[in-house]
Amino acid sequence: MELDAKKKQVLALGALIGAILGAGAAYLLVTAPANVTEDEEIKPITATEIIGLTSLAASLIRRLDDFRRRT
Repeated sequence: MELDAKKKQVLALGALIGAILGAGAAYLLVTAPANVTEDEEIKPITATEIIGLTSLAASLIRRLDDFRRRT
């Protein structure tokens, strides 16, 4: 599959944005519990929150695919 210069630039930009967002998400996950005091209880993650997050991720992927098909 041969890509022209514009498609290569768009692909490189998308990869860079994805890498930055992934690094930011990883940073947030690593540093999240650092500000909790010893007597403070950490609120557990519920199944509803995981399902909601998964739903949002699926919606984002669906929108990206729609955007890809229009370009």
